Amino acid sequence: MDERAWRRWENGNRPDDDYQDRLGRLFETGPVQLGFGIDYTPHPPGGDLTNRRDALRLGAAALVVPDMLITNAESEARELTRRSEQTDLGPSSLEHLQQVIEDYGRYYSRYSAAELWQAALGDRRHVAELLQLRMTLRQRRELYVAAAWLSLVLAWTAHDRGNVRVALAYAADARHHAGEADHDETAAWAWDVEATTWLYDDQPHAALRAAQLGAGRASAGSAAQTRLTGQLARTHARLGHEAPASDALEALRDQAEWHAPHATGLFSADAVRVWSVAATSSLWLGRDGQARDFAGQAMEVYERAPQVSPTRRAITALDLGVACARLGDPEQAVAHGLSAISTPRYAAAIVARSHDLGATLERAYPKAAVAARFRQGMAELEKQP
Repeated sequence: MDERAWRRWENGNRPDDDYQDRLGRLFETGPVQLGFGIDYTPHPPGGDLTNRRDALRLGAAALVVPDMLITNAESEARELTRRSEQTDLGPSSLEHLQQVIEDYGRYYSRYSAAELWQAALGDRRHVAELLQLRMTLRQRRELYVAAAWLSLVLAWTAHDRGNVRVALAYAADARHHAGEADHDETAAWAWDVEATTWLYDDQPHAALRAAQLGAGRASAGSAAQTRLTGQLARTHARLGHEAPASDALEALRDQAEWHAPHATGLFSADAVRVWSVAATSSLWLGRDGQARDFAGQAMEVYERAPQVSPTRRAITALDLGVACARLGDPEQAVAHGLSAISTPRYAAAIVARSHDLGATLERAYPKAAVAARFRQGMAELEKQP
């Protein structure tokens, strides 16, 4: 053993377990007494806890060798720091998770809801397992945020599959983990998916509450803020609240200038979505001509890259079909409707909105051949798993 090694020990660096054992045998004592650990033994209850003879002896020792006490205190401080830094989670695990989450957001529309469900569920369970490991506080927060993002993916996937209760459960789970991590962005997105789920479940009051709560968490200028402003416009329109719906649509049109005309990704906002939401809101407010104009404007953009937002494109086409049917053009209405339900990516929202078009055609043109043709297309759509 060279001099530098034991001087490092005296300055607070811990020897490994083998050397601690050898030093304990050499001095016939233990690692706590040697300054390599902390004594957590509880004091016996009652009585004077101070052995005055030992206290006097320690006091005298402190007067003689104050440097030893300083060294022991320093050692304890270093030990507390070391323990706070202990982790079983490597940096590559968090980096990999971040990449996985970005891929889900970027490529969400490329895969079926069933494929996404299986993949995201496995990743979400993996995060739950990682949270059982020893880690730093910063790492735990990052894992909670990752859990929130993955639960958001699962919530949207459940919504696409038509499973309302599962979608709401994962939205609540995302919101819980976002709250624990104090992460406003994922909290806002959780309210966004909940608002959509309630709206398609024909519970607009619950959807409005979710949209209002989410708008309060979204940061200014963010994609989440634009999406939630759109939720406010739709839900107010669905409830027949003309003035609040118009105010939200006005704010939404202003926000459209912040974003690209057409953006990819599950957690994105773009100008074309603003026009699509405006079309839906206009239909619910009874403004059929305005709805047709907004939907037609949006369809021009969607048709340039139909694979980017297939579900939103289909819903816009159905809105355009409803507007045409109400305005006396059943041929165009069915053409837009059949285009929508032939989308390669199935989603329960498309089925729900196709029923709106079907009901409109049945009321306005009950004996028309075009209405029968659309009914047949809907029957084929509902056979999909």
